[in-house]
Amino acid sequence: MFDKRSSGGSQAAESPAQRVFGPQAGVYAASPVHAGDPSLDAMSRLAAQGSGAVYEWALDLGTGAGFTAFAMAGLSRRVVAIDPTLAMLWQTRRISLERNLANVAVVRNLAEALPVATGSMDLVASRMAAHHFDDFEGMLDEVCRVLKPGGCLLMADSIAPAEDGVAEWMNRIELRRDYSHVENRQERRIGALVAARGMTLTHKEHTRIGLMFNDWTARTATPEAKTRSLRQDFLNANGAVREAFEIRAVDDDISFSWPCLVFKAVKD
Repeated sequence: MFDKRSSGGSQAAESPAQRVFGPQAGVYAASPVHAGDPSLDAMSRLAAQGSGAVYEWALDLGTGAGFTAFAMAGLSRRVVAIDPTLAMLWQTRRISLERNLANVAVVRNLAEALPVATGSMDLVASRMAAHHFDDFEGMLDEVCRVLKPGGCLLMADSIAPAEDGVAEWMNRIELRRDYSHVENRQERRIGALVAARGMTLTHKEHTRIGLMFNDWTARTATPEAKTRSLRQDFLNANGAVREAFEIRAVDDDISFSWPCLVFKAVKD
């Protein structure tokens, strides 16, 4: 099932994601946004459709503290939770033991170079992680390689609005807060890349990721000076940006939300 195709585990040691998320792994393990939100509910619902409620093998890419892997464990005989950050995988392992999930294993690796045999997976899932992948297209190539014919990709991630200027604002803000951020992509581009790899989009849903500014910046230990600058950019954002991201001042905090795409695609 697993092969030696990738040296992704060793490469991950020097990645921005390792440096950002390693020290904050415990914070993410306790984060309500990551533990459960409408995107995870939607993924669980889509995973249960047409599968007979059981997948033999499932992968969760960019698992973080493992919450998507845990949701897939109820529908799969074996789930492999993959992440480049060792401290995150410690959290995944700890929580899976607390929940008595004996069918969840952890592997340290990059999503773009999976140590998995070709045509061996029934399900590949990924949630709130794709905007950190250095090579999104390479990740999709790997998903197509490891999926069996008829296997499915189930993904949820924050996306950029269709308006280019608003999309650029979002990506600039995210990168300033978190230097491991790569790109929030627009929905039309994601759909085209998935289709180009011989996968048929069968379901999609739109949700929102509700956030509070103070918690959002604290979660990545954003330096104080940068936090002040980001706060001003939110408060001074133009009307199109404020509307797209539902920005609203709340006492000494700011509420906002990122648009999120949840989709299921089946390998032809």
